[in-house]
This record gives sequence, C-alpha cells and structure tokens, in this order.
Amino acid sequence: MKLEELEGVGVCGRELCCTRFLNNFETVSIKMAKEQNISLNPSKISGNCGRLMCCLKYEECVYTEKLKGLPKVGATVKTEDGTGEVVSIETLKEKLRVKFKDGDDTFFKKYDAKDVTVLKDVEDDDKITAKDVENEEDLKELEELEKLDKTEKSHEDY
Repeated sequence: MKLEELEGVGVCGRELCCTRFLNNFETVSIKMAKEQNISLNPSKISGNCGRLMCCLKYEECVYTEKLKGLPKVGATVKTEDGTGEVVSIETLKEKLRVKFKDGDDTFFKKYDAKDVTVLKDVEDDDKITAKDVENEEDLKELEELEKLDKTEKSHEDY
C-alpha cells in the first residue's frame, strides 16, 4: 500500500497530511522532532504508516527560521533581572525560560526573546543521544525509524 492510500486521523485530530495534501514525501529526521521540542518517544512521533510523521518535515522550515534568532538551551543571557542560563525555549512564541542562581537559591523566569541579550551561546548539538530520550530502547527504535525512512526514500528515487 502506498502512503497516500492510507486513511485516518493523525494525532492532531485532522485527516492525515499524506492523504489530504502532501504528495512529495521527503525524508524526515529525528533532529526535526528535537528542534520542535517534541518528546522523542517513538509512539508519539510515528505516523500511522510506521514512519516518522511527515508533519515534522512540513513544519521544519518554520522552526528552522525561528530558531535562527533564538539562543540555544544552555546559553548565557542577560535579562532585566540579571544574568542567567536558558533552560528551555518555546520556539513559536519566541519565549525563553531562564534559570538564575542567587547563592544557594535557584529560580526561573520566562522572557520574550527580544528582551534578552545573549552573552554566550552554545554550539549546535545535532546528535540525538540517550539524554534526549526516556530510555535506550526508545533511542534504538527512533534510529530504526529514521533508517527505514531513508531507505524507503532512496528506493522511491529509482
């Protein structure tokens, strides 16, 4: 069965993208899910077809563009409340959660990205590791899903 012949509803509650409007099935990677802050749990990022969800690719350009203007998790930033470390990012809202240390106390606060100054950013970490997933089995399953997607894509090119 071809992907576009599948019918059903995606996790978003809408008709599957591959049935409704997508006709060019590009390779999808685990990195796309990581950039979109989606849980790297195979059951949450696998489509009805058993491959990585094609909507990850469909939305990738928006996230890639937004992330260009945002500091990365781990970056040191200056805010109106002092200097802190970015611990999470709400990419589409362009909001940062910043951790501050004050002696033995630690506190967190959210800021619009436009309201902070990056003092020291961190290098891109594109590699998916065990710390990104809940357990080693999930990592192995994700890697297999990604391999399957690449293999099927290379066969379609012939």
